[in-house]
Amino acid sequence: MVLDWFSNLLRFFMLLPLVLTNPNRAFRRMRGYWWIAIGVGLLSPLSYILVLAALTTGAPLSLVAPMREMSMMVGALMGMLILRETVGPLRLAGCAILIGGVILLSAS
Repeated sequence: MVLDWFSNLLRFFMLLPLVLTNPNRAFRRMRGYWWIAIGVGLLSPLSYILVLAALTTGAPLSLVAPMREMSMMVGALMGMLILRETVGPLRLAGCAILIGGVILLSAS
């Protein structure tokens, strides 16, 4: 949990100079995206809390860790399906390997 808070704090201080040098530009670019930013800010720590809760209730680390890393795969697939981003064959193969690995780990 502490790691998550410090990561967010680090991101804040890294972006702060960009906002302070040109606040109008920063606010213009955020127009219409505030609710998304707030939602991500609230849900990101919640995902980490859920991982910790799963581990404390006895879920095996060998299953929880790969499931947590699937967020990258879900992001790539959502970008492909919703945002119409191009996803190359290597990335799709990587997603398939990740899914296969999680299935194999859960079956053992």
